[in-house]
Amino acid sequence: MTDKKKPDLYIIEGDSEAPKPKATAKKRRLTAKQERFVAEVIKGSTQADAYRTAYEAKGMKPSAIYTEANRLMGNPEIARRLQANRDSIQRSAVSSALSRRRWIVERLEHEAANAESDAARVRSLELLGKTTDIKLFADIVETSTNDSSPEQVKAELEAKLTKILQGSG
Repeated sequence: MTDKKKPDLYIIEGDSEAPKPKATAKKRRLTAKQERFVAEVIKGSTQADAYRTAYEAKGMKPSAIYTEANRLMGNPEIARRLQANRDSIQRSAVSSALSRRRWIVERLEHEAANAESDAARVRSLELLGKTTDIKLFADIVETSTNDSSPEQVKAELEAKLTKILQGSG
């Protein structure tokens, strides 16, 4: 065989157009101004204020600034970065809460073992028992439904009231 390039082959089913190549997932780069806009939004600025900071907006009407800021927020890469930031904050909050919880439980265990007074020891054990992992002292509420008809309920109430009134009279 020769070193010729092989032709692109495709099946024709009533359409003579070649199949379109698959889109490659490129990571879109943001401009410096877009990066600044994202940073300002992450800091807590409003979209309009972030736009004013990142772009030269001195001569623009407020409505134009709001429109442009909203357009930027629709940019998939900007939206992705803002969502990634929110996810990161959420993970940090969960991690911090778990760390605090672990520290409190460790302190309660230490207090339960080494407290100078019996009251402090008992209170530490009680609080440990109330933690969600143990649930030793959790209040359990049971609800039951009675599928009685209104007539049955009325008859039961009348019978109980009659019994009460006869007992006191």
